[in-house]
Amino acid sequence: MKSAFRAALLLAVGLGIGIWIGHRGPPAPQPAAPEPAPVETAAAPSPPRPALACEAVASFHDNVYPSLVLSLGAAHPEYARCLTLTIHHAPVGRPCEIRIESSLFQEPFVTTASASSDTWILTPDIPWNYAALRGFSQSQPELFAISVAAGGRTVQTTLTCLVHSVNEAVSRVYDQDLASWQDTSICYAAFVNEDHPWINTLLQEAAARGGIERFAGYGLGPGAVVQQMEAIWEALAARSLSYVDLATVSGGVSDVSTQYVRFLDQSVRDQGANCVDGAVLLASVFRRIGLRPVLMFRPGHCFIAVYDAPSGGQLMALETTLLSGAPFAAALSYGAQELQSTLPNLGSPGFSEVDIALARQQGVRPIGFEP
Repeated sequence: MKSAFRAALLLAVGLGIGIWIGHRGPPAPQPAAPEPAPVETAAAPSPPRPALACEAVASFHDNVYPSLVLSLGAAHPEYARCLTLTIHHAPVGRPCEIRIESSLFQEPFVTTASASSDTWILTPDIPWNYAALRGFSQSQPELFAISVAAGGRTVQTTLTCLVHSVNEAVSRVYDQDLASWQDTSICYAAFVNEDHPWINTLLQEAAARGGIERFAGYGLGPGAVVQQMEAIWEALAARSLSYVDLATVSGGVSDVSTQYVRFLDQSVRDQGANCVDGAVLLASVFRRIGLRPVLMFRPGHCFIAVYDAPSGGQLMALETTLLSGAPFAAALSYGAQELQSTLPNLGSPGFSEVDIALARQQGVRPIGFEP
């Protein structure tokens, strides 16, 4: 009986499990998770391209001195390249066209080059009209029109400079790095013009006075040097060339000092000359006949000296302010006194000498005569 009961119990348990399993059934299939949609990443916007730009300046705070360009520009091109352009944001390595126009040029300056960097600095070779520069008798403004084209873009700008009189000689320049004034009196050599055609007239007048038969510089011997100097002095005095106590110094440019200097023909025409004018005039004539003149400068004054030999030697000085009335001997005596007090101070502020022969070797040419 017990065994029958055990069998019935096992059967009931088996049927219950089977019924539970049957009612539960197989696990319901789970829906698959949807695949994530691809995310579209937006490209970062490119930064705006910087605008093409150009800045222009001229040397000496936008002041142009024709005397420097005419006298030093050929031997020292940096004096003729007095305009500086700074070009910003031109495509590096791609063509960039630059154009500059001015009434002082023989033709517009045009060039095409590749920018070397994002900030590109140029000092172009300017096609100056030298006759126009020589004709500047007074200071006046001049406009330079500048155009830069690069990368499909064009920018235009202008620069207004003050162009000074051709008679202004640059005598001193202030050096910011050295914090001191630098002597540039060598520029006065540009106003000494041994090629001026009027000198022949003066030499003929000097010879006609009977003081000397001919002019041959050092070829007539040491004693004849003073004799030739005296003949020229007397010929100029006979023209009633008087001393004019007037030295116009330009203003308005803080680090440049200049002085107005007459050309040889201007002094003769005006029948007047200050100390610099007279020294320049005599130096022109002395150099024409083969002598070696030197312009001597001391604070506020200039006089002329001449070497007694072509290779140097002793200096003989003349005080040119006495040209209007004193005899040659007095000018020579007074010049000797000035020379004695000037030579020991050469190199000190305000004291300098300009040997015209050495200035020519250094590239300072005469500013040509303009009829």
